[in-house]
Amino acid sequence: MKGDQVPNSDHIARYCGGSSVESDGTINRMAFRIRNGEEYLSVNWLEFLEKTSREEEITEIRNVLRKKLTLGSRSRIAVANVGSLINHIRAERILKVQHKPELPDDPSHSGIFGYGIDDDLIELMIAEVFQESYPAKPA
Repeated sequence: MKGDQVPNSDHIARYCGGSSVESDGTINRMAFRIRNGEEYLSVNWLEFLEKTSREEEITEIRNVLRKKLTLGSRSRIAVANVGSLINHIRAERILKVQHKPELPDDPSHSGIFGYGIDDDLIELMIAEVFQESYPAKPA
């Protein structure tokens, strides 16, 4: 339900444009920068999709993202566990991950709350947690 906390045991995915993907495929902190005027970082709650595998979840996220933007050939979809994210940042900041559905096209849309546009250290720390990634554009 809108505004609910995403459980610590669950996972979130973030679309990372090609400019935030290093040549070795790692995601740099710029993928986790909040845009000016936004109060949270957009992500998608994977378990909300009720799929049976990570591959099915990523396929669904690709379908959702295609409705909003053009998926770049270098772009990635990065995945992190919510509890790992919150625990990794805890010494610096208290983050919350809340469900923020954008109906009807993006019901799993969620947000990471608790940091701002100039929080370079937090961006870097978030990038450290989002180690699992997949091509945004399937081969």
